[in-house]
Amino acid sequence: MAAYKTWLNISVISIACLVGIIATFNYKIDSLCIYGNSNYLSDAVTALKENKMVAGLTNYDERIFQKLVILNLKNKNDTIVIGSSRSLKVRKKFVSESGPFFNHSVSGASLEDYIGIIGVYEKTYGYVPSTVILGIDPWIFNKNNGLFKWKSLEEYYAFEKNKIYNETGKDTFIPFNTTKWKQLINYDYTLSNISFFKSVIVNNEQPFYITASLNVNDPIKKPDGSTEEPSSERAVDENKIKQSAIAYTQGGVFSVNNYTQLNNIQLFEDFVHYLQKKGTTVIFFLPPYNPITYDILVEDNRYKNIMESEKYLRKFANLNKINIHGSFNPHSCGFTLKDFYDGMHGRENVSKKLLNQKQ
Repeated sequence: MAAYKTWLNISVISIACLVGIIATFNYKIDSLCIYGNSNYLSDAVTALKENKMVAGLTNYDERIFQKLVILNLKNKNDTIVIGSSRSLKVRKKFVSESGPFFNHSVSGASLEDYIGIIGVYEKTYGYVPSTVILGIDPWIFNKNNGLFKWKSLEEYYAFEKNKIYNETGKDTFIPFNTTKWKQLINYDYTLSNISFFKSVIVNNEQPFYITASLNVNDPIKKPDGSTEEPSSERAVDENKIKQSAIAYTQGGVFSVNNYTQLNNIQLFEDFVHYLQKKGTTVIFFLPPYNPITYDILVEDNRYKNIMESEKYLRKFANLNKINIHGSFNPHSCGFTLKDFYDGMHGRENVSKKLLNQKQ
């Protein structure tokens, strides 16, 4: 019995030590910059500030990156874009030739991201940009969208929500972010950190690089925050795009499954009204789906709220004198297969055409 207890104690201590070593390794290496311990995102932000294009920046916390952009502003931003990856082709030249501009769109954006990013501005500088373009996707009104990446901005979301409801004197309670801290012992994140350690620390490879040319086969972040796809993805292969569009509709469609009704309406409206009361011009940008994707989805009653969300947005915009550009329906804007990369992301000309439309 004594030998068994000794073995059990040694096993427990060994496992605890191993878990502690893994957690410490993941915290220190922090390849996705979840805990703010990697300097490379700050270096990438500095490059953008110096009007340089950054290539090869992948697998990082986009919300932390946007926070760093705002915290390191040189000038007050007049116009910003907040949306998902479907709004990342909105460029300064499509919106304004003058005045500071930045596209803060992040992959899989939710309503909480909109509020959180505005919260970074207000909590840091006490102002909201004079024009806010909201790149709106149908899933922001789906309570079952499964989007939780916004929690990287939870502090700022809570701050801004209190501002919206005039509860600035109220204590902001931020629950413990279990999703974030579970990554310390997450198998996939450990593998990511091992790979990062080998490539960046051991082999001295760079997590990103500066490019003066668009002809590189890596994603590019431009100084205005918009993005350019790798060169291999810019060529129009209609058959490949068609296959991608069809595949997108098979199984679960991104963030619009279990979309039984429109939710978050009150918070959305209160947020928009708050911006307007601050003197901010709010513009709605509705990026379209690929026409093949759209045609399949509209025939499926499970996704009827994609169309219902647009009806609601148009009614709300009309009542509140908000300009609305675009539509989830690509046919209404005359877009075809070649205007898209895949089932949901339009090419640069889509944003350009939509934002130049007269309202």
